[in-house]
Amino acid sequence: MTGAGHSQSSRGRDREAGFSLLEIMIALAILALATALVGVAFARSSTGFRFEAAAQDLTLTLREAHARALRSGRDIAVVLDVDAHTYQLHADRPIDIPDDTAIRVVSASQAMTSTRRPAFSFSPDGGSTGGSIVLSQPDRSATITVDWLTGAVEMTTGGGDDSAS
Repeated sequence: MTGAGHSQSSRGRDREAGFSLLEIMIALAILALATALVGVAFARSSTGFRFEAAAQDLTLTLREAHARALRSGRDIAVVLDVDAHTYQLHADRPIDIPDDTAIRVVSASQAMTSTRRPAFSFSPDGGSTGGSIVLSQPDRSATITVDWLTGAVEMTTGGGDDSAS
């Protein structure tokens, strides 16, 4: 008796177990929406990551130029090409700066191969031409400062586009 009653109730549960087509479609729609939102958030963070990486790489390149000048006993320069969005340490290959990044250079000594190709030169005595480089996008900025007396390179970051100031 217990067996017969048990088998009828389990058959009823079998029909109720599982999902209807409507429930599956709603779940897939929610999953698609969540995936789209994650994609948008990832694209934004990817842009920020590329900007931050470019600013840090430029900072490290300037520091490397300072170290090479001290080691080699001769002047070493980093040349920026504002139009091409690149910079180059001595004879190394050019390195790209993201195209959506504004570049503003303030050079203390105006040591430039041209106004669109400023150079930051480091000397063996530790000094440099000095100045600053401001990289900016609408929602973030980085200022890289080169001290003319010591050749020290520092980077500060902030929010917002500082290129208009």
